[in-house]
Amino acid sequence: MKKRIGKLLLFFTVVLLAILAGCGNGDSKPENKSKASAESKGAHDDWPDKLTLAVTGVEGMEELQRRYEPFQAELQKLLGIDVEFFPVSDRVISATAMEYGQVDLVLAGPSEYAQIKAANGDAEPLAGIQRDAYHTVIMVPEKSKIKEVKDLKGKKVAMKDVGSTSGHIGPSALLIDQGFDLDKDVKIEMLGDARIEALRGGDVDALATGVRDYDDMTEEDGEGSYRILAEGPPLPADPFVASSKLPESLRAKLKETFLEHQDELLKAMLQSEENDKYKKAKIIDVKDSDFDEMRETYKVLGIELQ
Repeated sequence: MKKRIGKLLLFFTVVLLAILAGCGNGDSKPENKSKASAESKGAHDDWPDKLTLAVTGVEGMEELQRRYEPFQAELQKLLGIDVEFFPVSDRVISATAMEYGQVDLVLAGPSEYAQIKAANGDAEPLAGIQRDAYHTVIMVPEKSKIKEVKDLKGKKVAMKDVGSTSGHIGPSALLIDQGFDLDKDVKIEMLGDARIEALRGGDVDALATGVRDYDDMTEEDGEGSYRILAEGPPLPADPFVASSKLPESLRAKLKETFLEHQDELLKAMLQSEENDKYKKAKIIDVKDSDFDEMRETYKVLGIELQ
């Protein structure tokens, strides 16, 4: 009897060990999964630990954080790597910063892209934010005696800042297309933020600017306060420009992220009212040749790109 019981105990012990061994073999699947995950992560070993992001036209770290922190957080989440801001003090700094490896990614205006590309020949436009109603106009007060664009000869025309897409390069291209020699036919005054009050106060005869200025001034001063003498064609999208120093796989991931997650990214950007220029915008694919008119206008103006 004792021998029989002993044999039964031995049998059950062997069965139990076999079951435990089977469970142990089953644990190899998570290990394989972890190994696969590690191998997948290894495919991105050449990615940097962080990306540095600059935005042209936004000066100083405080303003950059106020306007783009939600966008920064959303981009970090989608990419799985840190994104840090790099503040710029003017429109040209981003081109130099990318050239010397201080900036990995720039949200630029079309005009600024031409400068960045000139300084960094291998820089790549990944995607662009196509704004709604983004074009230039030449406007005068309704009471002005100037009735047509040709009447601007010999007159003072206000613009924004040198290098601004909608406040300088676009308006200049519009005047050139209208047959003006900007060195002889008109007196261009670069007035920055004072351009609007200069037109209201009669210090200049016309304002060549983005259509948003016309809309804002009409809203403030009433319908019929201003007349548009000429309108330019749609301006190119604001491109996200990647440094050629970034791994190709990361540049591809960035492009995919911008195009496939535009709703989340634009929503984050619009949390700041100061970014309302991107209302009704969409993110589109872009190519370098989309910005040829910017380059041509720089050439006509005699402004050398870096």
